[in-house]
Amino acid sequence: MRLILDFGNTFQKCAVFDVDKIVAMEKFKSLTLNQLQIFVGNFKKINSCILSTVINTPQEILDWLNENYFFINLSHNTPIPIVNKYTNKQSLGKDRLAAAVGINKLAPMSNALSIDIGTAIKFDFVNNKGEYLGGSIAPGLFLRFKSLHNFTAKLPLVSYNNVHELIGDDTQSSILSGVMNGAIAEINGLINEYQSCFSNIKIFLSGGESIYFEKYIKSNIFANSNIVLIGLNEILNFNETNNSL
Repeated sequence: MRLILDFGNTFQKCAVFDVDKIVAMEKFKSLTLNQLQIFVGNFKKINSCILSTVINTPQEILDWLNENYFFINLSHNTPIPIVNKYTNKQSLGKDRLAAAVGINKLAPMSNALSIDIGTAIKFDFVNNKGEYLGGSIAPGLFLRFKSLHNFTAKLPLVSYNNVHELIGDDTQSSILSGVMNGAIAEINGLINEYQSCFSNIKIFLSGGESIYFEKYIKSNIFANSNIVLIGLNEILNFNETNNSL
């Protein structure tokens, strides 16, 4: 079994994989070593771990992982099972790299596109040669609503409530229309651009705000909220194999 850790700014996700299957998963607002030890306590057969983090992880957690497992703290130097053609590899977000590996695992030898809709809207593309080419980053919904409020004198801070019209008939509904319909058009437009450049693309949708978009995306998609975890598990498996564990 493998322990997969994805530490983001909002949540720290912990998952246990048995080969390619998630057998347990939990997320924490602020994970402590004690909470981590309790989480893994029921899984005595875990022998390896990978951590992807964008936060300052407590040193006691890092030390404990190093002492107890074959442990990888994901970086741009970590060997991966795809070809990374990003120009500045050190600047590439670990979640984007893991998502690229994840979609290549789910759709091997295929042109595959990951669309992660959360704090940012991130597109990441892997071609049918297993090459990660890069993608795009744009503001997510909350950032768009917040920007309209923070950088104007009178526009209110609006939050999405799963209802928006094409034509807003007051300020709030007009903001909802602009942000939501603009983001939908942007996503569909980018998908069309990818499809005009590459054939038979398999599209994977994930992220905390993806539920607001599923029914508006015109292309066939595969919704999977665990693409980053799947990618991290595959990276760990690749390194285990290379280290003959």
